[in-house]
Amino acid sequence: MELKATSVLLLVCVTIIILTSAEVDAIPSCCLTVSKKIPKRMLQSVSRVKLQNKSGRCDIDAVVLFIKKKRICADLEVLRFLNKLKKNHKPKRTQVKTE
Repeated sequence: MELKATSVLLLVCVTIIILTSAEVDAIPSCCLTVSKKIPKRMLQSVSRVKLQNKSGRCDIDAVVLFIKKKRICADLEVLRFLNKLKKNHKPKRTQVKTE
């Protein structure tokens, strides 16, 4: 009886390790819908961009925008606008005061 309980516990532990392993990636986090319009202010706050292809595990093409700790799924057209926004963005110059 004790051997049976130990083997079941071992099987459960191995299953949990396999499912939570980063290499296995058992549960993909895919975008199911996309936003066609993202406010310019939010686009300026994008920290990272990831492309999702429907040829992989996911069903739709999307651009995944990471803004602060949020993940926003956007249409591919948003990527073109984001690139244009970054290209036209010029860093602000700070004035140096001399005494």
